[in-house]
Formats: sequence, structure tokens, C-alpha cells
Amino acid sequence: MLELKHGKDYFSPSQLKKLFVSLGAFNGYLKKVWQPTSSMELGTLIHHRLLEPEVYAEKYITIDDKDIRAEIGGKRPTSTKAYKEWRADAEEEAAKAGKTIISEFHDYLANKIYRETVLSGIYDQYLSGGEAEKKFFGDATGFDVDFPAHCIVDYLKEDVAVDLKTTSKPLDKFKYDANSMGYDVQASLTTDITKRPFVFVVVQTVEPYDIGVFTCSDEFYDRGDWKINKALDNYEGWENVHSSQIIYGEL
Repeated sequence: MLELKHGKDYFSPSQLKKLFVSLGAFNGYLKKVWQPTSSMELGTLIHHRLLEPEVYAEKYITIDDKDIRAEIGGKRPTSTKAYKEWRADAEEEAAKAGKTIISEFHDYLANKIYRETVLSGIYDQYLSGGEAEKKFFGDATGFDVDFPAHCIVDYLKEDVAVDLKTTSKPLDKFKYDANSMGYDVQASLTTDITKRPFVFVVVQTVEPYDIGVFTCSDEFYDRGDWKINKALDNYEGWENVHSSQIIYGEL
């Protein structure tokens, strides 16, 4: 069993993706303080709507800003100081109640995508009858070296592990993202831990709101295996990585 020395007692898919690139990329990933982007927040919103509807209903609320926009006037009232102060006050009050404010459009979008998955049959086939956000800890044994691993499956069914992705791109581009974003690493490690085949359900967040189901070929899994083995090779030099602190900020 590989002895881990980077401050974690496991490797996750995200760690291995960076470790495959280089030790420097891995070190930077471990030190970075991550701030959610608007795309990440939308992805989380849609995850909750499709996979944990009870969380969606409990967590998110919309507010009507028509009156404040009319009062402020102009072409872009939401860019004004007055609107931002009004919005900040509303968000503060919502946070006290454990709520997150979302736009009426994002609420519409999340519900539209949910309806499309239901009408297409994708929801019943892949996103119901299982368990959402299932965490796995275990020994990864299908690689050159055994190591402790951790993964989170978006939706776990008895016969398949499902990962839900959101994208604004045409779905015929997903296969390229799957390579460049290291989704093959995710599929390979998760399949090794869960002992279930891995499937991506991809929903488009812009018109025409297409839905894709992508299974993983042997070639895809093999490429993920190769990347993980390369990452493990890179890890041999971990103790020689510089110890300088990496600082991220905004000016």
C-alpha cells in the first residue's frame, strides 16, 4: 500500500488529475483556496434540483426585484450602487434563514432541465431509485500501486455510478472535455472503488437544452488507468517539491 505524505490520507480524482500533470500542479492544487465561479454555482443548483429536490426546495428562494428596478430606472438598474445594496441586504436576510437567493431565470432553468430529463426517460433510468452524493473510501487496487482513495458519486444506483455534468457547449464537444478535464481519471478511479460501470449524464444549460448519456469505453478506462499510473510515478518525487507557499488574491 502506498504511503501518502502530502497531508491527506487518500487520493481523490481531482488530486490525481493534477498529479498527472506535474508535482507543481499538484502542490498548487493542495494549497489553493477555491472560490466558486458562477458556472460552478449554477452546476450546484442543477445538481440539487435533479438529485436532491428536497435540498433544492429547502435551500433556494427567488425574490421579486421588479419594484426596485423600476424605482432605480435606467438601462442597467442592477449595475447601480442602490440595487447592489438592496440585493446585499436581501441576501443577508436570506442567509440568516439558511436560504440562498437565486434569480427567477435560474429557477426556471433548473426546473426546465428537470422536466426535460423526466420527459426523456433519463431521470427514471439514471437519476432515481438510488442514492445521491454517495461517498466512498477504500483501497484502489487496479493500478500499478495500491493506494487509499476517496470519491463522491453524484448518483449511485445498484448497477451503475452516475456523474451529472452541466455544460453550455454543444454535447458533441463533451468527448473532448472528457479528455482535457481528466474525466477519464474520475471514471477509472470511481469504477475501481465502486465496482460499478461509470456513466456521464450531461445537461446543456443553454438552448436547445439537450441531454446526453455517455458510457465509458474500454479505451476511455484504459486512458484513465494510464494517467493514474503516471500520477503515481510522479508522486515518487513528492518529498523533493519546494515548500514555498503559493498565495492567491485579487487586486
